[in-house]
Amino acid sequence: MLWISLAIASFVVVALAVWDQRFRKMAEPALSVLVAVGLVSAFVVWWTDDNARPPEPLSPVTADRPVATIADSQVRLENLKFEKSTPASSYVVTGTVHNDGTAFLDYFTLDVTLDDCPSGTCRTIGRDDALIIARIPPGHSAPLRTSLVFPAPRTGPPEAPKWTTAIVKIQSSPAGP
Repeated sequence: MLWISLAIASFVVVALAVWDQRFRKMAEPALSVLVAVGLVSAFVVWWTDDNARPPEPLSPVTADRPVATIADSQVRLENLKFEKSTPASSYVVTGTVHNDGTAFLDYFTLDVTLDDCPSGTCRTIGRDDALIIARIPPGHSAPLRTSLVFPAPRTGPPEAPKWTTAIVKIQSSPAGP
């Protein structure tokens, strides 16, 4: 609301300055001083805010919120399917995520490596990771869908793709109320 009032007042001052030359002679110095004061104030606010001490990071663990962790082995991926998408070097990954832990699974990072293994000789094409945001209760599962992008190989699309997946950076929270 303050900005609207200032905009209307500015419009009125500019209109009066255009319409009345005596008002313009009086308004120009006053407006110049107001603009200078505004710029100095903005600089002071910027300077003090920039030099402020960074706040202490918030701890996710407090006395009323105990630590809840899920091990890598307690998050299972099943029925992973990798389907080509557009552009040609991207893939859509679908499957199911199971939470076998005793805490809520909030999110995790899925790390995927794509190798091309025609006739038993493997050549790494690329690696990508995806942040999978999920709120899966203990003992439950949820569908997984994400996209991955790999470098386009110079030899063309992989003839015999081999996918290697790993779950890293698991974030969980207590399963209590």
